[in-house]
Amino acid sequence: MVDFDREEVEAAFRHYFMVGQVAEDWEAWARLFTDDATYTDHFYGTFTGPSEITRFIEGTMGAAPQVYNPLVWYLIDGSRVVYKVLNRADNPEPGAPPIDFPSMQIIQYAGDGKWRSEEDVWVMGEMKNFAKEYAQASARWPQTLDEKLSRKDWGTWVDWARPEPGHVARPSWVDREDFTPFASIHEIDFGIRSH
Repeated sequence: MVDFDREEVEAAFRHYFMVGQVAEDWEAWARLFTDDATYTDHFYGTFTGPSEITRFIEGTMGAAPQVYNPLVWYLIDGSRVVYKVLNRADNPEPGAPPIDFPSMQIIQYAGDGKWRSEEDVWVMGEMKNFAKEYAQASARWPQTLDEKLSRKDWGTWVDWARPEPGHVARPSWVDREDFTPFASIHEIDFGIRSH
């Protein structure tokens, strides 16, 4: 395993995070992975290469348009970056705090601005509680798609990991006419299921 210069890994990570979690250009983000990269989610499975990674991430993020990912912390160890985000939704109830649950990601740098792998770690019970709380609030205060894309609270943790003031979220899947988000795991007919 090659250890890269820390400044190179840091710059590549910042670019990766800003393209994906902040700008939500999931197609461009997936192209930051090598052709043989693996993306492992312990619930959904393992996906290989930019094409499968794009299909997976857009299909799941499109199914939950209210979710965005403030960066809480990150650590760089050689060619590996470990980072924690919140899977956050702005609360449909006016003035109420955001609804979120944490996840941790482990990514492996491959050089030349590309990543060879990502592993996502999150707890099913926390995700279910998040989904239940958001569904209850959404039933009382229904939202349009644009309201779900509000992204109001990026936290105070990592100054560079947030959009510029006035940013309007338009994930890469939003205006695509042929896009259909996944309604369940059973619609994901590619990659390798983990169970």
